[in-house]
Amino acid sequence: MDIRTSGADHTDPHVCFRTMCGREISVGHLTLGGGHHPAQRVGLGIGASSGAGDGTWAGLTAGEARRLAAALLLHAAACDGLPPQA
Repeated sequence: MDIRTSGADHTDPHVCFRTMCGREISVGHLTLGGGHHPAQRVGLGIGASSGAGDGTWAGLTAGEARRLAAALLLHAAACDGLPPQA
């Protein structure tokens, strides 16, 4: 799996990789809105599979991103045959 970051100054690095089915996954920081209190989100982009359909994206709160990360780790461990961790 090829993992790379973008952003020349690394103040807003995006982590990107291509899945085995050809989808480009990117994760980065989003700042939505202006003013004194812009909304801070974790951006998740999932590209279209090889030549089929459109991709999609989500702007997750920090808590939502943590829940997604925990769920992914839980299921990855199950795929590896490891016992679940709390």
